[in-house]
Amino acid sequence: MSANREAGRLERAAAWRVRLTESGGARVPELADWLAEDPANLRAWKAVQTPWQLLGDHAACPDMITRRRAALAAAPRSSHAGAGRGWRRRSQGLAALILVSAGAAILFWQTHRFDIYRTGSGERRVVTLADGSQITLDARSEVAVRYTVHSRQLELERGQARFDVAHDVERPFTVAVDGHKVVATGTAFDVDLLGADLRVTLIKGHVVVLPQDAPTRPYQAASMRAASAAPAGGGGAATPADWSRIVLDPGEQLLMAAGRAPRVDHVNLQRVTAWEHGQLAFKNDPLSAVVARMNRYGSNPIVIGDAQAAHLRISGVFHEGDSAGFVSTVTTYLPVRARSGRGGSIILDYDR
Repeated sequence: MSANREAGRLERAAAWRVRLTESGGARVPELADWLAEDPANLRAWKAVQTPWQLLGDHAACPDMITRRRAALAAAPRSSHAGAGRGWRRRSQGLAALILVSAGAAILFWQTHRFDIYRTGSGERRVVTLADGSQITLDARSEVAVRYTVHSRQLELERGQARFDVAHDVERPFTVAVDGHKVVATGTAFDVDLLGADLRVTLIKGHVVVLPQDAPTRPYQAASMRAASAAPAGGGGAATPADWSRIVLDPGEQLLMAAGRAPRVDHVNLQRVTAWEHGQLAFKNDPLSAVVARMNRYGSNPIVIGDAQAAHLRISGVFHEGDSAGFVSTVTTYLPVRARSGRGGSIILDYDR
């Protein structure tokens, strides 16, 4: 009878745990009364916490609640007669509850977790993923990665990264960034999120750029190769209609800038990927964009003081982290002057 009562306490504690979770953590007076009735109730309550500790923050999600309800409903309840068999059945029911909850937690964790990779100022990092794909992160960059049985999902949160993708036609490799996504199956490409501007550069292979909510499956390798015969921009500006599907060929770069139509241009890949070797190469780029890149590496930020300075154009190759050399070059060849700002910053003003 003692074992029967203990199993009953555990079953009751599990039911209270479900009710408390579904209430969103709101106070349940009846639970407090039940715990105060007998120290054994408190012991039973503590014994059923493990599944919910495994579930963590996901314990209240609808799928988890459905699984727990089903497990509790399946746990048989016995009469006082046949106490031994009733205890075993209730123990099995409680075990089923624990296993379902723990199993659901593990499944949820595997299918919803992201691995986060990030770099600090002046840092580069190469990450090899489970399938052999590689991510090369530029300074002050962050990429989230989630692999499932059917997909390889990544997201560039900030900064710049190169993606060398292992070939797998069954699992598209997608990089979400700034409301868009780049889809590939086996290729190499660079994604750069700089302020409000997004650049996608294809180094080799094929990629297609889509709105983030567009379906991915139709754009696997075969369809991308077929689509590459269609004009993606051909070195000129892409029209708004083209944006529903922009296919890039090696050496092409898609630029999406705020307030402007998407544009695809042929670019110098050595210049685009120079950052991987510690150099930053620019060709007729606005000073504002060049400064934003330089700031990924320096500890003392460079600040553009006015709009006229921001729109000046500059070409050249600079060493990452060499803020002093950069400022010296800029003030020598452009009509700007430098002054000290707060916190060690350097302000560049147009020199009227």
